[in-house]
Amino acid sequence: MIAPAAEAARRFFPRGLSQPEAGFRFSLDALLLSAFAGREKVRGRVLDLGTGCGVVGLGLALDHPGFFGVGLDVNPLMLGHARENARRLGLDDRFAFVGADVLNPACLAPESMDLVLCNPPYRDSGTGRTCPDPDRTTARFEDRGGLADFVRAAALLVRNRKPCVFIQLAERLDDLLSAMHASRLRPKEALFVHQRVGSPARLVLVRAVKNGGPGMEVLAPLILHEGDGDATRLTAQALSFCPSLACNPGRGQTPGCG
Repeated sequence: MIAPAAEAARRFFPRGLSQPEAGFRFSLDALLLSAFAGREKVRGRVLDLGTGCGVVGLGLALDHPGFFGVGLDVNPLMLGHARENARRLGLDDRFAFVGADVLNPACLAPESMDLVLCNPPYRDSGTGRTCPDPDRTTARFEDRGGLADFVRAAALLVRNRKPCVFIQLAERLDDLLSAMHASRLRPKEALFVHQRVGSPARLVLVRAVKNGGPGMEVLAPLILHEGDGDATRLTAQALSFCPSLACNPGRGQTPGCG
């Protein structure tokens, strides 16, 4: 039986999650990744690579009761928040959170996961505006492992013929696909995410399969917002794709430092 407090936390997810008062806080990209991965039934063992406060894996678990989740992160502070969030949601018996660097995830056995989720840092450490908080810089910039390192770790840990799901800046799709091919992850689906109709894609979601066959489907684009100024709102398409966006207090944010 779910405790009343946990039931309320699930109903208002992702509001009320434990996060640092300052520093890196999750944005809508984490919710989109969870929704994209959850379009098909999820079972077995699921790894959230670079879990942060655990929002991706925990969000997936609310709709898919048949898997055990593992969250890996190098930051012990964020792991503490992730454990607290699992407790608040009544999911602590379904998750383990481990501290490890993506460059050496030796605490996990190769090919031990049925699904890997990954929201890697978006920018090279030599580009863009760095963040004043070091934890936020680590989450957004490749100062503790680059995109190729995250893809390589995902490919190492996922079972043969099983999927990995990534979210990345659309402008870095070529880097993501190159890293996937180098690690024997065959891209099977791509979904471009646009802020508005007519705007360039900001994000891309990609599902790949380890040693999968050829052929990738580019899905119809996801449009997040409509309206102008104070009348700006989430589209019906966005809310259908990811209902948790309706409860996300930062739903208007885009990935970055602000």
